[in-house]
Amino acid sequence: MAESPTRAAANPPQARALTRGGLLARNVGWNLLGVLLPLAVAVFAIPVLIRDLGEARFGLLSLAWVFIGYFNIFDLGFGRALTKVVSTRIAERRQASIPALVATALNSVLLLAASTATVVWLAAPWLVDHVMTIPAALQAEARGVLRVLALAIPFVIVGTVLRGVLEAFQRFDLVNLVRLSSGLYLFLGPLAMLPFTQDMVWLIGMLAAGKLVGTLTLLRLSLRLVPDLTSRWSWSAPEFRALFVFGGWITAGNTLGPLLTYTDHFLIGALVSVAMVGFYIVPYQMVTKLWVVVTAIVGVLFPALSIHLVDDPARARRVFLTAMKAVVVVVGPAAFLLTAFAGEILALWLGAQYRDIAAPLLQLFAIGVFINSFSIVTLALVQAAGRPDWVPKLFAVEMPVYLPGLYLAIQHGGLIGAALVWLAKIVVDFSFLIWATQRLLPPARPSLIAAAPGFALLLASFAPLLTPLPLGVRAPYATLWIAAFAWLAWRRLLDDTQRSVLAKRIRSPWRRSVGP
Repeated sequence: MAESPTRAAANPPQARALTRGGLLARNVGWNLLGVLLPLAVAVFAIPVLIRDLGEARFGLLSLAWVFIGYFNIFDLGFGRALTKVVSTRIAERRQASIPALVATALNSVLLLAASTATVVWLAAPWLVDHVMTIPAALQAEARGVLRVLALAIPFVIVGTVLRGVLEAFQRFDLVNLVRLSSGLYLFLGPLAMLPFTQDMVWLIGMLAAGKLVGTLTLLRLSLRLVPDLTSRWSWSAPEFRALFVFGGWITAGNTLGPLLTYTDHFLIGALVSVAMVGFYIVPYQMVTKLWVVVTAIVGVLFPALSIHLVDDPARARRVFLTAMKAVVVVVGPAAFLLTAFAGEILALWLGAQYRDIAAPLLQLFAIGVFINSFSIVTLALVQAAGRPDWVPKLFAVEMPVYLPGLYLAIQHGGLIGAALVWLAKIVVDFSFLIWATQRLLPPARPSLIAAAPGFALLLASFAPLLTPLPLGVRAPYATLWIAAFAWLAWRRLLDDTQRSVLAKRIRSPWRRSVGP
């Protein structure tokens, strides 16, 4: 009897090589390094730049960072789509079709990028004169800055697509070497230019040149993985449809998600006061930094799941559950400590006024960020399973309920009302994505059902901290909680293999430090 195509494609050697446990763990480390090291440099570079450039010029530099860092939303979702489709074709042993797929993606986004760049170039004078509030002495520089940024747009968008190719092949080491270099250059480059000029056109031009070099580097690295790309340069309507359908839903989610997430910031400014927005945004921005760890995991998880949902659902289940355990172990204690000592942290950092107003917000945000960390992992599975449409459709259903509810909550409950409605949305999203996971990855259903009581108990352990307990009660409670959590995580959450690997990694540095 002839073997089915699915069976024949099961566990192809390249797919197995790309999803080894050790490789995935190293790639998570690369992702963290690529994000955290530039952030550390920014902490020291930004005060110097503000002092030497002045607030107005630094504002232009910040605008450039936003353009260079976030203009990739105009890639039609093709970066994420390429990671998904290329990973799937590796699992299906259809590598011969990858060059035409990548060429189609690049041709498509180049056309969009050129059009977007032309619009920004032509609109630069109008934006400076009628939209942006810029001192008259800097308006000429601002026009030049926007036009330099317009020239950088194609490199930003193309770079996003090329990263999608490298991530599909699990080359996060290469992706993050480029990301790390570019991230450091964003802050160190302007510092190096300060002794010579403060003209923002020159400074931003230097940043644009760095983006060009980064994109050309990504292109060269991609050609190593897809060497037939130049010889098969073309545009294919079927390949475009495959990318556009998936990428279109990704773009829809990336548009609706921030709209729902950040509406509360603007409504607080309109309904309460602009002065109170800072008390809301600061604890939110503080605690959402925990998502850096989660997104580092998910970046590696997505291509691995895209492969194994095709060739090995049992392996997909193991990879997925390992990621969920990592969220519990890494984010859980951090969220608990932020909830336990929110007032003390804010008082030490920003003063008594922030403690009095923002401490309850920080507590609610910490709990919501912990819950939403699981949603980020499950969203990766939903997209890897080929259903990128589900979450944007959920957002579209939520919007008519969430926005009026948010409006009423802010009117009657102020900042706390806004945070409670935000937390309610987080719970709804989490519930939907857990349901979706059970539908799309049935082998994970028994484990998720078995984990539900423990997860509910874990969340319940946060509840006493939401009451006005004195520090003398909270501190011992937190100590006991951390000890119990560490024991339960080691004995119940991790399996024998995970405990063995973790123990070896803990002992190895110790042995090196004390010698034989």
